[in-house]
Amino acid sequence: MPSIHRSLAALATFVALMAFAPVAAAGTHHPFHLDKTCAEDLSQPLGYICTVQHSDFKWIPTGTDVHYLSQNSSGDVVQLSIEIANGRTDGACTWTSERDATCVFDAGTGRLTQLHLDVVVTANADESVWYWDGTYWFGRN
Repeated sequence: MPSIHRSLAALATFVALMAFAPVAAAGTHHPFHLDKTCAEDLSQPLGYICTVQHSDFKWIPTGTDVHYLSQNSSGDVVQLSIEIANGRTDGACTWTSERDATCVFDAGTGRLTQLHLDVVVTANADESVWYWDGTYWFGRN
C-alpha cells in the first residue's frame, strides 16, 4: 500500500504543477525588437505616421502602422495606437530627449488581449529609422 500512496502523491504533485504551468508561462517576458520609419501624414492627429519595417513579434508584422494620437502640453508624453487585423493595443511614450523614449502598452484587444509591451525607443543618426527594444508578455497585471 505505501507504493500506491507514493504514486498518488506523485500524481497529485504532477497535476498541480501542470495546472500552474500556464500561469507561469503567461507572465514570461520575451525579447522584443522592431524597426520603423516615419513619414508626414497630415490626415493623422499629430501630422505623421510610422510604419513597421521589421519586427520579431509575429503579431505586429512588417507593414503595420503606428498611429500617434495626442500629446501632453509639454510634448514629452505621446499617446499611440497599434492596430492589426484582429486586435489593437494603445500605449504611451515618455520622451527624455528628441531621440530617446520609453513606451508602455497594456491590455489590448483581440490577438493583443493581455499584451504588455515595454520598450526603449532610439533612432539612427539621421532619424530615418526608429528602433524599439524591450520585452513583451501576456497576462493580467
